[in-house]
Amino acid sequence: MGAVLSLRDVRQRRGGREVLRIDALDLAAGERLAVLGPNGAGKTTLLRLLAAIDIPTAGTVLVDGVPTTPGAVALRRRVAYATQRPGLLSTSVRRNVELPLSWRRVPRPQRRAVATAALERLGVAQLAERPAGELSAGEAQRVNLARALALEPALLLLDEPAAALDAESREAFLADVEQALDARTTTVVHVSHRPAEAFRLADRVAVLVDGAIRQLAAPEALMRDPADATVARLVGYENVFEAEVGDEGAVEVAGWPTGLHCSVGSGAAIVAAWAAGVQLRPPGAPGVPATVEHVSPGPGRWEITLAAPMPLRAHVPLGASQPRPGERLSVALDPALAAILTTPGRDTADAVGAL
Repeated sequence: MGAVLSLRDVRQRRGGREVLRIDALDLAAGERLAVLGPNGAGKTTLLRLLAAIDIPTAGTVLVDGVPTTPGAVALRRRVAYATQRPGLLSTSVRRNVELPLSWRRVPRPQRRAVATAALERLGVAQLAERPAGELSAGEAQRVNLARALALEPALLLLDEPAAALDAESREAFLADVEQALDARTTTVVHVSHRPAEAFRLADRVAVLVDGAIRQLAAPEALMRDPADATVARLVGYENVFEAEVGDEGAVEVAGWPTGLHCSVGSGAAIVAAWAAGVQLRPPGAPGVPATVEHVSPGPGRWEITLAAPMPLRAHVPLGASQPRPGERLSVALDPALAAILTTPGRDTADAVGAL
């Protein structure tokens, strides 16, 4: 059974500076939470508090109702922490996975069976007798996670385990992680600065900025309804810019219509738009005038940089007509792929008309 987590009024200070501030955070048993944020946001600090490696300067961290303290040995045995750097010992792969089990006085025959099963789940059983120092980065991370899962933890903490891998290795590793966790009720907290990884492994995502949770929501809600410009950029929106909402709800930039409408209020706003939602139209068509600056091929698409009253990036399918640098266009935004964000001075929550 997974662990229940509860944080209340947590403050962590380092070097006279507050690096983490969480008023309230609760996780149900078996829930998977991703913590998304830039470098220095406090993500690893949070994991170290959950692992009882560090104790908060103020507030409480509870795992199944038990406060994390340096002496909470029984609690720490229910937690597995896979760090960004595997830290494998200079012995065999099997020995690395068995060692934490031996510390818990698991009998030798059982240790071997558990370690083998864990390595099999991560697709590296064939490496059992290989010296850990000979592993590739991807293999080492699989062994690192196998070592954590072999403990059958109630709480699994993952600190950017795929950060050092190339794109192909990262995709294969994350697929193995998903498969390894599928049949488990383990509570998981996964730290990442890549939105695709965070969304893939999470029931909910906490966006951490400057040590505080800026937004906590399901992945789909974050993508459709980011709380502010910072969150929009962190979840991957390629275009975030200032706009104006007129009295009739039309959203404009420098007096030009964007194709968006807002149902509540008027005044300054922030627009977040996915590059795939930037529609290229002939010059003179309704929209914002723009000039093509750069065109480059991307995965299944043309990636286009545009000069307009605001800088824009657009994606169009490779099969579509390729615009040329210097070409003048009119640009509109697809309401299904854009969000109008709440801004200071506007007494409204998200007020997206067509979304």
